[in-house]
Amino acid sequence: MERYVTVLETVVSAPDGLTTRDLETMLGLPKTTVNRLLSALAASDLLVSGKRRGSFILGPRLSQILQSDTAWIELASKRLLKSLAEESGETCFIVRLYGATVRSLVMESPDASVGVYVTPGHILPPHATATGKLLAAMQEPSLREAILQTELKRLTPHTIVDRAELEEEYHRIRVQGYAVENGEQVRGLFTIACPIVLMEGQAPIYALGMTGPAERMGSQPLSLLVTKLQQTAAEFANVFTPNGKKRP
Repeated sequence: MERYVTVLETVVSAPDGLTTRDLETMLGLPKTTVNRLLSALAASDLLVSGKRRGSFILGPRLSQILQSDTAWIELASKRLLKSLAEESGETCFIVRLYGATVRSLVMESPDASVGVYVTPGHILPPHATATGKLLAAMQEPSLREAILQTELKRLTPHTIVDRAELEEEYHRIRVQGYAVENGEQVRGLFTIACPIVLMEGQAPIYALGMTGPAERMGSQPLSLLVTKLQQTAAEFANVFTPNGKKRP
């Protein structure tokens, strides 16, 4: 089952579709295995043929599942997210990893000038944002490698574009359990992010972020901000997994 989910998450990150060869390279699986997985997913209408010869894209059935998932997350997180935003005075948001892409799902923002950078649907670069770096850092090596294949575009003078330096940053994030971004995507913007852990021992696919002007957030003790974010992330995990049931 895990391999089927991995294939779906990887295809989600490629709107133009992926071929068998693409998936072999990205997932490190043999051709026969990839063909078997794709055949089963296509038979269930979770994947359909794309415009590119031999490629697969999301099927209508999976699109409906993803849309309902976003709606469910928004409904389940609204109260906690709004409370955190009001208490901190900063923009708070939740993101999810889809294959090699990190997208913002929901946000609460008292500051429209900041919220524009994490608007639902917005893609968060895995090398230049706190939530992107966090989720990338905590994935299995094969998926992290696929993420690192994306263009490391310099967005500000502080953006990490050297692969070795980025891998060091990922290691630091795994050790400390949270990520910080200071003007790496947008000058003057400061962001911290913590994982929402739904199941111990499995790489997180959701993260909670808090972002605001560097002058304001940077003047507060980082340890206090991280502690508050981690506590709220734990509350979100309880909301997302009612009665101990683990969501995929």
